[in-house]
Amino acid sequence: MDRIFIIIAGVALVSFLILSLIVAITSKRRRLEAMSRYQYRPKRSLMTGNERRCFQLLNDIFGERFYIIPNVSLENLLSHKVGNQNRDEAYGFIHHKTVDFVFCNKRTLRPVCAVKFDDNAHTKDNDLGSNPKDMEKFFRSAHLPFVRIVSPKKLNRDFIIEEFSRVIYETSLLPTNSRTTRATKITTSLATPKTSNPKSSRSTLKTK
Repeated sequence: MDRIFIIIAGVALVSFLILSLIVAITSKRRRLEAMSRYQYRPKRSLMTGNERRCFQLLNDIFGERFYIIPNVSLENLLSHKVGNQNRDEAYGFIHHKTVDFVFCNKRTLRPVCAVKFDDNAHTKDNDLGSNPKDMEKFFRSAHLPFVRIVSPKKLNRDFIIEEFSRVIYETSLLPTNSRTTRATKITTSLATPKTSNPKSSRSTLKTK
C-alpha cells in the first residue's frame, strides 16, 4: 500500500514538473511572438518644456567645462557599498531613483554636481527617497553638491549663475564684472568643489 502511494506521488510530481515546463516554454514562446508584433518609433525629443529649457541654459553657461548629462539614476551615481551598513537596505533607497541633470568632469567623467527639479510634476512618487528633500540626505553623505530647483519655470541665465556661485560653492563675493567673466569663475570653482563642509554639498534654488 505504501509502495503504491509512493509511486502515485512520484508520478504526480513528475507530471507536475513536466506540466510546469510546458507552461513555461509556451509562455516564453507567446512573449517572443508578441515581441515581434509590437512596433516603436523614436520620440521627437529626449526633453520637453522646463527640462529642455533648463538643459539648454546649463549647457550654455557650463557646457565648455562640463558634460551635462540628463536623467541619471542614483544607483549609477552613488555607491551604497559604504562601511558595514546594510547594503541591501541602502541600495533600496536609491534604486529606481533619478536626478534630472549631472555635471561631469569632461576629462575624468567624475560627477561634480547633481540637479533635481522639485515641483509638482516631479514629486508625485511617494516612495521613500524619491522626494528631492530626501535625496539631499544621500548627496550630503556622499559630499556631492546637490541642487534642488524649486521653480524651474522662472529660471534664467543670470539667476542660475548667481545661485550656483552663491549657494553651492560659497562664492557670493564674486566681482561684479561681465557675465562671461563671472561664468568662467563659477565653472573654475565647480572643477574643484569644496566638500570638506557637508553644508556646502546641497542647495535649493528658489526664485526671488
